[in-house]
Amino acid sequence: MTYPKGYSGGRSSDEVEHMIGRRVENMRGIFIIGFILCWAATAGGVYVGVTVYPWAYPLPSGLYALSVLTVIESLGFFWIMKISRERLGLLNFAGK
Repeated sequence: MTYPKGYSGGRSSDEVEHMIGRRVENMRGIFIIGFILCWAATAGGVYVGVTVYPWAYPLPSGLYALSVLTVIESLGFFWIMKISRERLGLLNFAGK
């Protein structure tokens, strides 16, 4: 594994954070805003499909697409939030 320049294993987490940048634990607000914008774009696309092209996208088909895409986006959001809450120390499977 390649470490950032200047990393020597014995540094504190503050020094590593300074070298790498913002930690993902501090970016939850960005993830929430991103999920809301993603869902709004999906709902807007379904709305345009149902209203502008009703012969191609009837309402039941549009609602089904919106529900399936909402589930997929929610699973992705759940996974992102789960990963952002993990700490490196929790992934130690050796029992130490």
